[in-house]
Amino acid sequence: MTEDCLELAMLNWDDLNFFRSIAPERSFRRAAAKHNLSVNTIRSRIDRLEKALGMTLFQRSRDGLSLTIEGMTALDVVLEMDSAIGRLAPRANNAQSTGGEILSLYCTEGIGEFLLAPKLPALMESIASKISLQCDADQDRIHSTDRDICIGFARPTNPETIVCKLATIRFIPCASEAYLDRFGRPSSMEDLEGHRFILQESYGLTEESMRQIFGNERADRLIAAKTNGINLLHRAIGAGFGIGALPSHLCDLDTNIEILDLPIVQNSDLWMSFNRMSMSSHSKRNAIDWIKQCFQQMAAPASASDKLAGIKIVESGIHNQNAVSEAMKKMLVPAAGDYPTVLETPDFRYLSHPTGD
Repeated sequence: MTEDCLELAMLNWDDLNFFRSIAPERSFRRAAAKHNLSVNTIRSRIDRLEKALGMTLFQRSRDGLSLTIEGMTALDVVLEMDSAIGRLAPRANNAQSTGGEILSLYCTEGIGEFLLAPKLPALMESIASKISLQCDADQDRIHSTDRDICIGFARPTNPETIVCKLATIRFIPCASEAYLDRFGRPSSMEDLEGHRFILQESYGLTEESMRQIFGNERADRLIAAKTNGINLLHRAIGAGFGIGALPSHLCDLDTNIEILDLPIVQNSDLWMSFNRMSMSSHSKRNAIDWIKQCFQQMAAPASASDKLAGIKIVESGIHNQNAVSEAMKKMLVPAAGDYPTVLETPDFRYLSHPTGD
């Protein structure tokens, strides 16, 4: 037996499981405190494992530890092994082991409050675990390896998370009846002179998209306010502040708000990311599957009476002259779908390193 084969043969599950347990800590010192071991013991065990595998698992720096590409590959293999072992355990043991787990789900506020929160009872039945659902309007804070599952509009860039695109959300121009009675109902882009807009700062109808559609000078005249929260935007539009673009799942919640037939519908991709360690948990894997199925169901065709039907679609601020009312009958554009072709179910390919579309 060669020396390399001898080193691999000496590997045991305890060493691999130890690597799995300290991978999220980002610090030998924190790992030592968590496992009640000395820092030297932690380093010694990792050095021994790296020697046996013939690879460097962690990149050391002043900021702490980070997994190398080889380390991420090794962690994926260990998680797959742990998952396979878990599937061999009796269902009763699995159910008992998940009883004390808490699923941490961090989500952009509109999606969390209006789409996921009403479905929490079904999620709890699916995973048999406690849930911590937190919402945030700041897209830059949402995706983090410290949480089990994250859902937001900002595309995750951390290579240590697993990423997939859930859907593309439509943002549709709306205004309140009171506002329209006062300023008039615009039926074309030319009719918008004298109107005012309230915008989202990071997704949907943003200042950048307004400038692309109208040009800088006209956009400066139309933009009256900006906000980073979809709830604030919804309330401001309902109170008669001005025209804003709401996600299509909010458009029919307030009978006081009317959809405007204007070619400025915007689309924003919705991304899910999750910690690699989540794949080693039976309940967390179930939660990931449940979320995917949830968005698949919401992407199903709406009824023929859907008031969103018939509204024109625009992408990148360019007016699409073709009617695509059938596409507008769907609340969500699946990740794999492209206007104006037939929309299919979302493509949930996992990306260890997010790549361009």
